[in-house]
Amino acid sequence: MTRKPRHPTVATKKRRPASNSRSKPVKKSANKTRLQRADDLDTFIVAAAKALDLPTREAWLPAIKANLEVTLQLASVVTAFDLPDDAEPGPVFRA
Repeated sequence: MTRKPRHPTVATKKRRPASNSRSKPVKKSANKTRLQRADDLDTFIVAAAKALDLPTREAWLPAIKANLEVTLQLASVVTAFDLPDDAEPGPVFRA
């Protein structure tokens, strides 16, 4: 059983094979995807801060964005790991 990433920015897109017709180079489309993801993250950060009523300064946005990018990369590693069907949940420790 394979798991699909739950977060749209974490999901990896399958590339279509290049055709002989005039198609854009992969680098440009990859850069466009990265730029679009960067814009999406900026929009998400502003919207989340507003929804949670968190005060943010303009100078903080690059650091917030860097931390969010690292978090999403780590989440993609976790969601890419396939668990067997008979895997049991981890123990819960209470103090």
